Amino acid sequence: MKAVIHLTNRFVGSRPMITKIVENISWLLLDKVFRMGVGLIVGVWVARYLGPSQYGLLSFAVAFVSLFAPLAGLGMQSIVVRDIVRTPTHKHEILGTAALMQFLSSVLAYMLILASIAVMRPDDMLAKALVAIIGSMILFRAVEVSAWWFESQVLSKYTVWVRMGSLVLFSGLKVGLILLQAPLIAFAWTIMSEALAAA
Repeated sequence: MKAVIHLTNRFVGSRPMITKIVENISWLLLDKVFRMGVGLIVGVWVARYLGPSQYGLLSFAVAFVSLFAPLAGLGMQSIVVRDIVRTPTHKHEILGTAALMQFLSSVLAYMLILASIAVMRPDDMLAKALVAIIGSMILFRAVEVSAWWFESQVLSKYTVWVRMGSLVLFSGLKVGLILLQAPLIAFAWTIMSEALAAA
């Protein structure tokens, strides 16, 4: 990261805000690359262990929950960040209101997830259990507003540290589950626990 800052200073001179922005973007890029790399390695290993049928069911549960994620998010991130930057004196009111709205929309989204899976697969208890467990990740969305504050201050490195640490810890746990020959439901709990730990 120091090399990035040094290169930025060389090309743009001593403009602290531009240096800060480039450093922030570098941290976010590192997070994406790291997640893709670790996710690919561990994901392939999990897929080989679970096999097409069980891994397909797990992927279905994740994809099904993802359909409801926009409802829980309300598309507020850019608006909240913008408002904090424009009126930093009202940051507590902005963040508090956003957290409350996120929480209420998350509860609504989770109830819709449970109702939808019950209608779509009334006799598939395993699919309903997987969706219920993984879907509970949506309830942690209200905590995301704290990351938005860091984003508004161009300090994403702290949220990146937490996400990367959580990813490493729970990727190791998934590998442990594979070695212990754990059942499918254990992987669903791990996915939910990773979201809880990051929150």
